Amino acid sequence: MDKTGKVKKLGVALALGAGVVYWTWRQSQRAEKQAPEISTAEAQKLLEQAAPLLRLPSSPDHEPEVLPDGAGLRCPVTGQILPYREGILWLLEGDERERTITQQALDTSLSAWAYDAARGWIVRALGALDFDQDAALTQERLRVEAGDVVLDLACGHGNFTVEWAKRAGDDGLILGLDYSPAMLEQAVYHIRRWGLRNVLLIHGDAHALPFADGALPKINCSGGFHQFPDLPQALREIARVSAPGAVLTTSTFAEGKNDPRAGIKRWFKRTVDLHFVPLVKLGEQLTALGYKDYTWSLLGGWFGYAAAIKT
Repeated sequence: MDKTGKVKKLGVALALGAGVVYWTWRQSQRAEKQAPEISTAEAQKLLEQAAPLLRLPSSPDHEPEVLPDGAGLRCPVTGQILPYREGILWLLEGDERERTITQQALDTSLSAWAYDAARGWIVRALGALDFDQDAALTQERLRVEAGDVVLDLACGHGNFTVEWAKRAGDDGLILGLDYSPAMLEQAVYHIRRWGLRNVLLIHGDAHALPFADGALPKINCSGGFHQFPDLPQALREIARVSAPGAVLTTSTFAEGKNDPRAGIKRWFKRTVDLHFVPLVKLGEQLTALGYKDYTWSLLGGWFGYAAAIKT
């Protein structure tokens, strides 16, 4: 076969592959639309349960009002309505801040679905733990139990959100917050598919968390720290909303002490704004913010795990 024939054959193969990916994605979108919604009464109950913990930027000293039909929240100072629709509480509508390359890349329906479908393969390629092992390792420190309130920060497509919701049970409350609407839509599908009624998904920003001071006893952030444009600010916010004795757990692309891959990891930071969080420095930052009992580990050379307790 000549060179032109090989090129044509490759083009056909790529086109067919793209077609299969697109068809699979479209099927997944239909499945999401078929997932059962929660009722108006259930939505109102969920918002009423969460409202004492929530604070809006326009009224940081006041609990938001829950609309009687479960359609959202009202700011008690300005009267602004923050809608709850399609399984998400929308607190950032109209937000036009510039997003990082990685944030933009994961904020389309197709890319969010692809990440959801391929996450297991990605973590295995990096030598990290699979999801069950990952969740078990995190649970050793987070210890989610029946009735717990947990913030799943940068919840993405909701895999950990579902895990904590199962453990917290009907009397618990899981708050899943993410900056990407597309990832939250994936999370909605998983929450509904499991029939969970104890999860409030929030379109929010880790750099300005919509929660009261000292409101949260347990916070998990799996796969988020390396994407935050201003991690020190996000850490300050996490410390602010953490109750005394609150547990913080995180897993993230990370850099260890005397890391032989430090050069290439910093190249990722410069080119695509993907942080590899220095785990030793992270401990220093958390200590300065009033945390103790900091522990960390780096698995596979790329992915790190850390935990600490707020004093």
